[in-house]
Amino acid sequence: MYFFNKQMKVYLVLAIFAAFTFFGATNAMAVVEIKWLQWWVNEWGPANHEKLIADFEKDHPNIKVKVIDVSWPQMAGKLQAAAAGGGETYDLFGTESTWISGLVKQGFMENLDPWLKKDPVFASNLTKTTPMKFLGKTRGLCLYLIPYHFAYNVDIFNEKGLKPPTDWDEFVQVIEKLRDKSAGKYGMSLTLGNASFLMTRYFGFRLAQEGGQWLDKDGNVAFNSPQGVAALQWWKDFYDKGLVVPGSFGEDQTMMLEFVASGQVPTIIDGPFIWTKAKQYDPNIKLAYAPAWRAKTGGYHWACSGVGIAANSPHKKEAWEFLRYLYSDDVSVNMTKKVSLVWATRAAVASLDVSDDPMLKQIPSFANQDPEHNVLWPALPENTTLRDAFAMSFNQALAGKMDPKTALDKAAAIWQRELDKVK
Repeated sequence: MYFFNKQMKVYLVLAIFAAFTFFGATNAMAVVEIKWLQWWVNEWGPANHEKLIADFEKDHPNIKVKVIDVSWPQMAGKLQAAAAGGGETYDLFGTESTWISGLVKQGFMENLDPWLKKDPVFASNLTKTTPMKFLGKTRGLCLYLIPYHFAYNVDIFNEKGLKPPTDWDEFVQVIEKLRDKSAGKYGMSLTLGNASFLMTRYFGFRLAQEGGQWLDKDGNVAFNSPQGVAALQWWKDFYDKGLVVPGSFGEDQTMMLEFVASGQVPTIIDGPFIWTKAKQYDPNIKLAYAPAWRAKTGGYHWACSGVGIAANSPHKKEAWEFLRYLYSDDVSVNMTKKVSLVWATRAAVASLDVSDDPMLKQIPSFANQDPEHNVLWPALPENTTLRDAFAMSFNQALAGKMDPKTALDKAAAIWQRELDKVK
């Protein structure tokens, strides 16, 4: 009996060991694959992108990330097909703000507010402009942030003994000093032929510093407010001084870049990537941002590309885990340094305090001097109607064909009609 009991114990131990081995192996093989549709592999560099995924999978052996990398022009079509149920299923995807309204209307974008509420520590690590809001709900998170500010050619300013302006009044004074009528020289050009430029770089920048918003909390038009009128009036007054390159109404992004890169004009209002673009024309050009400005507020206008989770994803928990990783302190700081794009976390913005990049090192002051008045480019319907309407009204005001209030009211009426269609 003793032998039998002993033998049974041995069998029992072996059986338990085998069961643990079997189920452990089964669990180890239960790897969840999440699909990430985006266009960033080449933009960030294949090596950087590969390491980003490999590091996550090393720390999360139960999750495999399958990257579906397509060109940016293909993204909107891919997402629309997926939202309509006729394309591939994705768990996460890159998004622009202009795509959000259509995707929400089709029920494709997960509301991230409940996820953020359950994860308050993670939420607190994001900047105030990170959430991509549409009709009061967070539908995506800005992955990197793009501020717009005054940049100048360092060598030309040193040659002329000029200091970068510290506010809007000094900005005008500097442009006046750079104007040389006898030589046909101008301090600045304006890309008034490009709707997105005049909305984000010019009007949007001043709108934020007047304390205005594009849309109110209910998603209705708000840019024709007194703050918006003041913003457009400021640019009207500036244009009337005759300080910018003639023919600005027909100027596009390519012309503007050539003016700056060639030294024909030494200043520009643009995002931090402008230096990289200018160096493609002149590798020796040196651009820097001026210190942060203030008007009635110290807010800044920001744009971004972001990430969303598909509402029909079967792996939302794992998708959220990957999202948390993308916005972790280590990843965001490292990627900011590697790709020269400001990741949308507090840690990434703070890391620029010690940057030696003459553009990037100024960005923390843009973000932090008056965060309550920072304005994020809103989620708008993806069509040309809004852009064309605003560009027409803005340019008619500058040309003196309409007063700023009438011009903005005209554009606002068209915007509201289009916005109501997607609500």
